[in-house]
Amino acid sequence: MRQCATPLVLILLVTTAIVWMTQSLQRVEIIVEYGQGLWVFLYLSLMIIPSLLAIIIPFALFGAIIYALYRLHSDSEIAVMFAAGVSRWRISRPLLIITLAAGIATLYVNIDLMPRTYRILKTTVAEIRADFANSLIRSGEFVSVSNGLTVYVEDTRGEGQYVGLLINDYRDRKNRETYMAQRAILTDTDAGVMLLLKNGNIQREASYSGKIDIIRFEDWAVNLSAFGDGPGELQLEMTERYLGELLNPDMSKPYDRAYADKLIAEGHARLAAPLYALAYALIALYTLIGGAYTRRSYFLRVAAAAALVFALRVAGFLTQGAAGSSGVMWIQYALPLAAILVVGFLLYGPRLAPRSVLKGAA
Repeated sequence: MRQCATPLVLILLVTTAIVWMTQSLQRVEIIVEYGQGLWVFLYLSLMIIPSLLAIIIPFALFGAIIYALYRLHSDSEIAVMFAAGVSRWRISRPLLIITLAAGIATLYVNIDLMPRTYRILKTTVAEIRADFANSLIRSGEFVSVSNGLTVYVEDTRGEGQYVGLLINDYRDRKNRETYMAQRAILTDTDAGVMLLLKNGNIQREASYSGKIDIIRFEDWAVNLSAFGDGPGELQLEMTERYLGELLNPDMSKPYDRAYADKLIAEGHARLAAPLYALAYALIALYTLIGGAYTRRSYFLRVAAAAALVFALRVAGFLTQGAAGSSGVMWIQYALPLAAILVVGFLLYGPRLAPRSVLKGAA
């Protein structure tokens, strides 16, 4: 167990770190476009780790078992155990205990941890994008917004106070407006978040003459809800739903009605995921302690096993897609179960008892 557990943890850490760094780059926009700090970026990036673990754990388990058994082979410990009459089941039992723990961890990540963290991620990003002060108002910068706004603030004084404010609203090309003010205060009211402008003017292009009308004011209130979409009701995607929400779609919602079969297929795919961990473990075990004993390199066996594991995972994704299209969900369990039964029989079946291995070694 120690020979397997240590490389399993190391493979998990290294692989997750590498994949996490590539995926976390997608969150750089939080810093660039919305003026958030490094800690917010790191916090949001950490929320994607559970979704990575759900895929990485079974592959890391396969690699760890291969590593542990190969070390035992290199030291001839497997050959000594077989010669002493130790069965394959006895050799593989500690590794199967680790496999059970890895399967339980994969199941927990799929049914609870992953949707929980993805919801936190989506809610936090939506709140940041809906926060006008954080996403638009930056000191000394002209910030263009995709919905047709340009905002400039000369200086920020903290606590929602700004000096030298300019807002160019060109969402409606026929009725463009420019707000200018010496000072502004951001405040929260019953009518929503309001930006109170002090000592400024509004420049509007008159539609009938094409001239610029200038309206001067001492105090003017701008409702920021008119400039942003707001967070609204968040649409939960498949990765953000718990198991019950996947297996029982809410048919009163258009999204659930349109993707009901795919949602159910996603739920069954999460339940079937731990079976792949067991299938990978059995393939790794058969690779190094199954078949005839050999003193030569196991490179070809390991390469073939890795290709088989990869093909099995790809077939699993294809099976999930087929289940979502046809509504036949049991096929998602059939694939890994078939692999488990076939490899398990080859590994522990009566035709391949340890005695036959000893004859091969002789």
